[in-house]
Amino acid sequence: MEKVKVFLVLSCVLFFSVYTQAAVVEQKVLSKTAFTIKDMKLEAISGEFIFHFDPNSVSNLQIVDIDIAPTNSAGLVEAKANFFIIQHQDHKKRKGALVEVSNRGSKASLRYFNHAQRSNTPNKASVLGDGLIQDLGLSLVWVGWQGDVPVSKNTMYASLPRIIGLDGWARSDWTVDRRKSLLSLAHHDNVETVYPVDFIKQKEAWLTKRMGRDNLRSVVPRTDWKFSADGKQISGNFVSGIYELVYPTKDPMVSGLGLAILRDTAEYIKTDGKDYLVPKTIAFGVSQTGRFLRQFLHQGFNETENGEIAFDGMLIHSAGAGRGSFNHRFAQPSRDAHRMSSFLYPTDIFPFTSARVRSKYTNKKVGLLKRKHEVFYPKTFYTNTGYEYWGRAAGLIHTHDVFDIAPLENERIFHFSSTQHFVETPNNLVLIDKKSGMYRGNPLDFKLHLRALLAHLAGWVLDEKQPPKSVYPRFANQTLTNFAHFQLPSWLDMEKPFKPHTAYEVDYGEHWQQGIIDNQPPIIVAEIMPPVPKMDTNGHELGGIKHPLIKAPIATFLPWVFRYDLFASNEIQDFRGALKKWRKNRILDRYADKKSYLNHLNKMTLKSLANGWILARDVTRVRQQGSWLWDWSMDQPDYFHELEADDIE
Repeated sequence: MEKVKVFLVLSCVLFFSVYTQAAVVEQKVLSKTAFTIKDMKLEAISGEFIFHFDPNSVSNLQIVDIDIAPTNSAGLVEAKANFFIIQHQDHKKRKGALVEVSNRGSKASLRYFNHAQRSNTPNKASVLGDGLIQDLGLSLVWVGWQGDVPVSKNTMYASLPRIIGLDGWARSDWTVDRRKSLLSLAHHDNVETVYPVDFIKQKEAWLTKRMGRDNLRSVVPRTDWKFSADGKQISGNFVSGIYELVYPTKDPMVSGLGLAILRDTAEYIKTDGKDYLVPKTIAFGVSQTGRFLRQFLHQGFNETENGEIAFDGMLIHSAGAGRGSFNHRFAQPSRDAHRMSSFLYPTDIFPFTSARVRSKYTNKKVGLLKRKHEVFYPKTFYTNTGYEYWGRAAGLIHTHDVFDIAPLENERIFHFSSTQHFVETPNNLVLIDKKSGMYRGNPLDFKLHLRALLAHLAGWVLDEKQPPKSVYPRFANQTLTNFAHFQLPSWLDMEKPFKPHTAYEVDYGEHWQQGIIDNQPPIIVAEIMPPVPKMDTNGHELGGIKHPLIKAPIATFLPWVFRYDLFASNEIQDFRGALKKWRKNRILDRYADKKSYLNHLNKMTLKSLANGWILARDVTRVRQQGSWLWDWSMDQPDYFHELEADDIE
């Protein structure tokens, strides 16, 4: 094992008071593997970083509970996290680094940008896909930050300090669709139960049930459920409904250190003389970790302890308008928020736009980005699928009330029309409604656009090349609408969802500004209904980047899907969209045969290429997707009824 002393700086401030500015102080290299892909000589390095944080540093004051966290003999708070880096062996070829904020311990960048298969140990050419990230001259960096991810050599994790003996309250909730006897206090299979019940006070816990997101709660009698022996589950006879548990716990983790770990990792790899030296850094977050980056920006973490910019660019994907449970006492970083799961955690809360706007409920004027941090604003791409407009309130990042709010000069906003939260595998499509020919799952591949946008962002950050202008729905050009006015094309023969996911103004209690939640669950001050994109006559969203399969349509892709076979069936399902099959005669009215269709699709693909929405290397991939969709549409039986429409384009 190689052990290298890395970074420790002492600084003096006015009045001769001295404190330590410390970030990565040590690294342990556990493995190093060299390999070649497309004549590029690369190396994969794994190991562990050890961090020190000064609780008296102005840059660390926003970390909740750092002032009462345990310290070492130098008065510094310690943490450690594993890392995994893929980089060019020749440091002259390293133009920058893509630093992925790992989603619950996973590694996603190679799947999103390199057309690679899932791999937890990407240390060989066969798992790097087509090498786009490396072609752009970017190192690929992962570092653990999340303290509730189980420690494993194949996941990205962080060991964060706890404040032993400090007690408080935590909350868990579950949407139960089918009878269960056990419910885990942890939110996700990939995370641990960080805060088990404090058995000394367990009688103070209470469980409620309600039959809809907006319904009133009723208390479940204490005799109908109990905690497991390890305090990490509850047992009982749980039937369909939404259950919510508030319970006493203790020993909170200093979760906000995860934000500082990312900040200090970015600074470290840009420091002269280091093993991973790069001149620029770009952060990438997807879903949970996209929200993490919005939190990171909101709380000013892009300024390092040394007064430098941590990340020069950011690609924040599918975060919607959210932030999250990343920096408060008894935080649960895995908790998100959707229409029918994870309710009222500090995720979808004001402010939403980067520009400062005034809340009509609290009269406070604030934005996601603080004016005093303008010099530390990174060049940022916000990208959202259609699902985020319905399931993550994405319309709020560029509107306020009924007005459009333009992104700042350092920002671009891109909407991937009619796509779901992730790209569905065609084999996973499930017929859920024969009457309408509706399939659960949306296979529209937005990753083609994401790859092109990474190239644009890299050009902007590394070479000062101006990127494309923002493309997203707006009130001004009538591609965005209030939900009350949203309409589906009549030929779809279906109702619109009950509601999109809504954001809130909430009251977490008098100590929320200090990162302490007193009100569990919080008091709702106001529900904020987000706007949603309008649809064209084919049922596709307006205002965004349109995939060639939308511009040459033979099916309708929806960014949301009903919970058809679950309780609250008029609500939308988390994450997923739908594919509406068209009748064969409708398709053949447009195109004489498959060859004619593919020729038209190719023209639309070349237009997308000319506009910069796909890469030249992905043109044939679009044709392959179109070929599959044609064959699938012709193979599936037309056993459903569909209204006629003369205005279908």
